Amino acid sequence: MKFVAMSLFFFLSFNCFSLPTAEVSKLRGDVFFNGKKLSISDEITTNGVLKTGKKSFVKITIKDWNSSIVLGPKGVMEVDLSSKEVKKKYTFLSGTCRWVTALNKKAKGAVFTKNASVGVRGTDYILKVTKLLGESEIVVIDGEVEFKNINNPSDTAIVGKGQWGGLGGRYGSTIGDILSLPKNVVEAFDKQLKL
Repeated sequence: MKFVAMSLFFFLSFNCFSLPTAEVSKLRGDVFFNGKKLSISDEITTNGVLKTGKKSFVKITIKDWNSSIVLGPKGVMEVDLSSKEVKKKYTFLSGTCRWVTALNKKAKGAVFTKNASVGVRGTDYILKVTKLLGESEIVVIDGEVEFKNINNPSDTAIVGKGQWGGLGGRYGSTIGDILSLPKNVVEAFDKQLKL
């Protein structure tokens, strides 16, 4: 009985203290993490910068969150999986990315930009960052997200299915009106980074 109890303790301790990971599940072209070229099945378990080339993309799977992130061409994302305590595990710096949660699963966590945080609530959305203008845009394909202004925690909005939100640059320093998009526009966005 003692052996079973000890085994169970070590198993639970290992799972409790194991660090988060992201696995490369798909890629095309030139994709780098901290300057090292990535291949399918590589794991990201530390902190660094994920970059995609001009005609490249990468899909990373986050099993702990039941989710995946697709980083499109010329995308840049800071990733910090060095510990469970790190709040900003994914900071999207430029390009376009898509977050997808597995069907019938609940996701957790958040993706950050320089001026916004996107709280994940089990959903499918596209996030675009225009670094030159300091803009963050979101289009929600399914579900809903909490879109929050990092510089003003009281400036927050829920963006639902088929809606758009923007912050920074041309959209202003606060989150403006959340727009409901026509069906054909949502369908056009849904074709982006769909893997």
